[in-house]
Amino acid sequence: MQQEISGEKTFGIPVSKYALITIIVCTALSMFFMRTGFLSFFYLVPLGYAVIVSGSYWYTFIAAALANIVICIFSVVLSSGNSANMWIDILYLTSMFLMYTWIVGGKNIRTAYRIIIASAAGAVFFLFMVFKMDSVFFILFTEVAQELFPGLAAMDFMETTRGVLFRGGALVSMMFLFFVNRQLAISAAWLIKRQRNDLGLTGFFAPYGAIWVFTGALATIIISGMFAIEILEILAWNVFIICAIIYLAQGAGILMHLLAKKSSAFKVCSIIFLIVLLLSPLTIIVIAALLLLGIIENWRPFRRV
Repeated sequence: MQQEISGEKTFGIPVSKYALITIIVCTALSMFFMRTGFLSFFYLVPLGYAVIVSGSYWYTFIAAALANIVICIFSVVLSSGNSANMWIDILYLTSMFLMYTWIVGGKNIRTAYRIIIASAAGAVFFLFMVFKMDSVFFILFTEVAQELFPGLAAMDFMETTRGVLFRGGALVSMMFLFFVNRQLAISAAWLIKRQRNDLGLTGFFAPYGAIWVFTGALATIIISGMFAIEILEILAWNVFIICAIIYLAQGAGILMHLLAKKSSAFKVCSIIFLIVLLLSPLTIIVIAALLLLGIIENWRPFRRV
């Protein structure tokens, strides 16, 4: 029987040949996805699959980081591009690989906390990439501003974008990226290897006491806005967004738990109806309802009856 590790603490623990092959193949797929249009959003999925199947997030991270470094250097040499931007790209993607593989394969910290920590770190890197004056992102945003809003100065557009990104936009983007790629990796592992040790949102519960952090952040947003304390307002908005996403996930978990008790036909119809609502102008109402449902579970334990 082939040896598969459930997770290592040091680099000295051996990995089976099957696990190494899986990591190499998945790393190659990840590099391919990054450079292939729409699939670039899912470039982390193969790495998540490799972590789940091999049980090794350190080896998966090292393989992805090395492959990316080689490809970036090779691309710059061939195109005679900017080596300074190359190293920034390498640093950014290496950090993304590390944070994502840790989210999927880490064991000592609760998954929700891993996602929050990794998303916060990823948001910092992302903001640096976007607002570095000579970065590709900055140039792209400037071009978009000129194309979409001819009468609006590019810097005004950047200032508006900056306000949204700093007040939770970047954080939400990172959390969404990590969460979607993690869930798809888990689904792929279940479909291909029948490996699934995750209950998903059905088994997700908000951390104890998060409601007070949520309330405090909301109060801080109001107060800091009144007194124009921008730094405090930005921090409060990010904390508020984190708590809102946590309770939104809890609300979705409650809904999935309740649907699990219904017939298959009822579940399918309910899911289709929910998707239609999310794609309609009622999206905000649906999100607000799930958020409220998640908050209410602080006093009414729907899944502990």
